[in-house]
Amino acid sequence: MSNQNRLKNLAKVMLAITLVGVIIGINLPLSSLTLQTWGTSTSVIGFAASMTGLATVVITPFFSKLINRFGQMGIMRFCLVVLPIAIALLPVFQNIYIWFLLRFIIGVVATGVWLLSEVWINALAEDQHRGKIIALYSSLISLGLIVGVLISSLIPIETGGGFYVSAGIAVISAIPLWKMDDLPDFDAVEDISFYRYLVTAPGLMGSSWMMGFLYAATAALLPIFALPFVEGDYAQSSRTVAWLASGELTLPLFVGWLADRYDKTRLMIYISCVSVIALAILPVIFDIPVMRFLFLFIIGGSIMSFYSLGLTLLGQEFKGKVLASANASFIFFLSLGEILGPPVVGAAMDLFGNNAFGWFMALIGLIYLIIFIGSNASGKLKIKKI
Repeated sequence: MSNQNRLKNLAKVMLAITLVGVIIGINLPLSSLTLQTWGTSTSVIGFAASMTGLATVVITPFFSKLINRFGQMGIMRFCLVVLPIAIALLPVFQNIYIWFLLRFIIGVVATGVWLLSEVWINALAEDQHRGKIIALYSSLISLGLIVGVLISSLIPIETGGGFYVSAGIAVISAIPLWKMDDLPDFDAVEDISFYRYLVTAPGLMGSSWMMGFLYAATAALLPIFALPFVEGDYAQSSRTVAWLASGELTLPLFVGWLADRYDKTRLMIYISCVSVIALAILPVIFDIPVMRFLFLFIIGGSIMSFYSLGLTLLGQEFKGKVLASANASFIFFLSLGEILGPPVVGAAMDLFGNNAFGWFMALIGLIYLIIFIGSNASGKLKIKKI
């Protein structure tokens, strides 16, 4: 592939994934706050948020077979058509069970767009620049998330108009991805053993799970946690997700620069320590606006750095036809975290109060840190090629 086509395809995927970030930024707080206006409990809101992660877990074992059967562009185009339709149907039905189904469908097709985008970016990126490219990719998602949250905060919850705006943006995001030239040509490995990837790359897959757990829980439940601190103002509570996303936007760029130069195991340990400390302190300082912004910035950056550093390692260690199945495994474990994050943290908030939002996630982060250090006692991140 010529360098010109490589850059052209990278630019297309980067543009589309930024728009997907906008869609996520609109839908996550809007969905949670809409359900909250229905009088839905925090734990049920968490379960609704986990539907997209459940869909990813269900679809990823079949992803490689679907690629081989229908082709990369066949899968991508199907997902790009279904996504805006499913989003536009959300405000039509005020029924929690229909919402569960629609969010599951959204999760299936969003996974297709997400996974193929990651495979293409990792296949197109050169090793010497991989950390920076992956960091830019994750930061653009966060930029889109910030824009989406701000859009969501400007549209009244009661109208449901935010969902229609989101569906329109989903249509626009299909334009750059509808025709991709000179794609990486490979048949994906169909026999995906997620357990095998977990055993051979525990640090990598563990970072993916950790990112999914923290990302989904904070994105879905931060507006709920923030409500008592902003006197019940829905617009202000939804904007806190934008503050979180500001860290997700900027800090991974720095981590990506470091990942191309320094030991990745130490970086992962530092990121874990920062996230644990910041989450533990968050409920104590949240009523101070300046500290609120600072800590959400740090937490957002550390969460997204789990993802960007893990994805950098993935593309570095797995090549060719193994890349798609390794990426599917990476997203599988990330989605397991997404499934567990919102309902588990939501249940903790119902049982132990609003402050459990930060303290429970800090506990989970501490457990992961202990496991990660224990599994890498030699001081090096052991990732074996499969």
